[in-house]
Amino acid sequence: MTGYSYFPGCSLTGSAGEYDASFRLVTRELGIQLDEIEDWNCCGASPAPHHWGGNLGVLLPARNLHLASASHEAMVAPCAGCYNRFKNAQYQLEQSEDIRMQAERIFGEPVRYQTEILNLVQFFGRAVQPEALAERAQGRMAGIKLATYYGCLLTRPASILKFDNPRNPASMKPLLWATGAQATHFPFKSECCGSYMGLAKKEIVLRASRRIIEVAQDMGFDAIVTVCPLCHQNLDLRQEQINKTFGTSLDIPVLYFSQVLGLALGFKADDLGILAHVVSARKLIAKIERGGDPDALDGKEIGRGSRKAVS
Repeated sequence: MTGYSYFPGCSLTGSAGEYDASFRLVTRELGIQLDEIEDWNCCGASPAPHHWGGNLGVLLPARNLHLASASHEAMVAPCAGCYNRFKNAQYQLEQSEDIRMQAERIFGEPVRYQTEILNLVQFFGRAVQPEALAERAQGRMAGIKLATYYGCLLTRPASILKFDNPRNPASMKPLLWATGAQATHFPFKSECCGSYMGLAKKEIVLRASRRIIEVAQDMGFDAIVTVCPLCHQNLDLRQEQINKTFGTSLDIPVLYFSQVLGLALGFKADDLGILAHVVSARKLIAKIERGGDPDALDGKEIGRGSRKAVS
């Protein structure tokens, strides 16, 4: 059993708890050992890089890298934002002796930062062979059309992250195909959803997210798949706001990559936290249960999310 350091971060232990639950459930089912980093701290997210001191955006994730490096050669950060901050911090530590010395003074020992940092797609791509997943899934997701949405933070800046093609990423596809699902080209896969601008300029987020959801729905996808809690918030929680603002009738569920793998492995939607989402996945789950039949509805209400849309 291969072990990995696991950094859940603030989102997966808070507003995106269903992401954490589905990730742990799937990894346990696949026999993958996760060791949560002890005494981890916030990665710094968006505010820290702009802190007046200059290096807070590096030192916060550097401490987590330092802790993770003590136990495993690789760590997984499912949140795309956390992954982005870790990769940037690692790059800055490699480039600057001054920052390394500053970290050493704070940590009281030479900073360890060389651990390999994996995002969720990389992690599963390494830990799970498509053929093995296909054997387990037995085509359970056949007939389901999934729009793969990577967003901004998973692939950019390309010179630092060095993950996939920043404009045309495709790393989700092998495992999604292995489940039996259809993961055809989605042209808005790397467009920005508006990121954290929802607090200061909500209209920017609503317009940006509307374009992504609208294209996915118009192309006939059954769901959007993401690995970013912030993207999930903008595409799921704000979908009702978008409809009210623009008079649209968008209604497409947004799932985490780990939730899709969980469905393929036979876990129930409730166990994977899918029923906690705002946009109902009732039609999607019914379609999966009926083997991909688009008219597969038996009248049973599988469940609508319990979280309330953000203001």
